[in-house]
Amino acid sequence: MNKTLLPLLAALCLAACGGNPSGAAPEDTLKEGTAPAAMDLGPALQVPLPELEKALTCTPDMLTATRDVVLITPAFTNDVDSFGWNYLRQLPALGIPTCSLAIPGHGFDDLQIAAEYVVHAVRKINAQSGRKLVLFGHQHGPLDEMWALKFWPDLASKVSSYISLATPHNGTVAAKYACMSFRRCPPSVWQIAAGSKFLAALKARPLPPGLAYTSISTNFDEVILPQPAASALQGGTQIVLQQLCAGRPIEHFTILADRVTYELVLDAINHPGQPADPARLEPGFCSGPLYMPGVINPASAIAALKGFGTFSFDFLIAVPVRGLAQEPPLREYALGP
Repeated sequence: MNKTLLPLLAALCLAACGGNPSGAAPEDTLKEGTAPAAMDLGPALQVPLPELEKALTCTPDMLTATRDVVLITPAFTNDVDSFGWNYLRQLPALGIPTCSLAIPGHGFDDLQIAAEYVVHAVRKINAQSGRKLVLFGHQHGPLDEMWALKFWPDLASKVSSYISLATPHNGTVAAKYACMSFRRCPPSVWQIAAGSKFLAALKARPLPPGLAYTSISTNFDEVILPQPAASALQGGTQIVLQQLCAGRPIEHFTILADRVTYELVLDAINHPGQPADPARLEPGFCSGPLYMPGVINPASAIAALKGFGTFSFDFLIAVPVRGLAQEPPLREYALGP
């Protein structure tokens, strides 16, 4: 939009809404000697700025974006291993400005720390692009995003949509029983376990209004259990693949390459501020190709196997190296009144 038109449009909007064109508050709401309340920015970030900066990667068109920017947050492994062979390749090819996070610790450390990377990324991308963001991720990556949204109040106005794949919004009993068996677990595994204090703190706060929330899950998920309850998001839209396409053979990891999931994600991205809607997909989408474009080739297969191998290796290493005997304590800001 021509910048010379902005003052005129602002004045017209104020006039239409009965506002004061001088920008001053009405006398009955702002008395002499008072000032408007400052926006609540939430807790101060504890992660050093250089670390926050190093974790974020964006396509060059983020700076000149003409549409909302997608921010991808992975779970275990990093952004390249989880998404480099699928969405990080396909979204930019469609002209969608895309950013991603490579959070240190490969997603096994405290999710309260991981959320700070999301906070910084949202603020920076919004400031540099002038656009809102679509938050997107797999497994507990979206929980990092949700924690950021709920505990840093300035973020919600910078985000249009939240899209999660196979995310344990209500925890997973698989993690709960694993931690009981091992008696030690990496911090994030404790936090995604059913009944965790982390999840209780998340549920204690309502979803920020003004955003569209989409949770896509599969009944064949072998990690986030039980389904579909584990991935249900109260106040959001849940789409279960097998309820949409009976018997669709997609589980926890292959959801990253599933064609129907991809079409739903694109639908939500292309309709910012609205949840994904299967009614907007092309007829016969269930009978189309099983996998999304660009993933059926040797390079993608190798990348996917590498990502799964990295996850498996990291988990085996994370238990003895990062393992804790109990869930990390909640930060003071999350303890409630």
